Amino acid sequence: MNKKVLIFLIIALILGLGIGIGGTVLAQKTIFKTQNTAAGVSQPKQTGPLLSLGEVLINLQGGAILRTTITLEVTDDKALTQLKADTAILSDKVNSVLLNRPLADVQTPENLAKLKAELLKKLNEVADNKITDVFFEKIVYQQ
Repeated sequence: MNKKVLIFLIIALILGLGIGIGGTVLAQKTIFKTQNTAAGVSQPKQTGPLLSLGEVLINLQGGAILRTTITLEVTDDKALTQLKADTAILSDKVNSVLLNRPLADVQTPENLAKLKAELLKKLNEVADNKITDVFFEKIVYQQ
């Protein structure tokens, strides 16, 4: 094989690889970025102000004990200020919902989600719908 043909093939191979890699990078930055945005890839949810109700230690049905730390997400800073004054009322509502619950209500993610929904509903009855979410920071139970 002639040296000129060999050099030409090597140059063509290098150019082909460069164009292929460059085209792939360019397509990922332009075409695929637009498709992800159009497909509805969402930004992370912004969390509202948080109000800690502190640790709750409560008896469950059958002699089990639950220890958890509950934090509430509220709508805005104004609601946070108002609800800070009502933490005793909110804690009492949490205790009334949790008291004498079966242990099964805190053992599975599905049951915990139902319990969170019930807590959210009951807490919003006294908080004028200013609470947007309920978080269990820690959950420890003993039978």
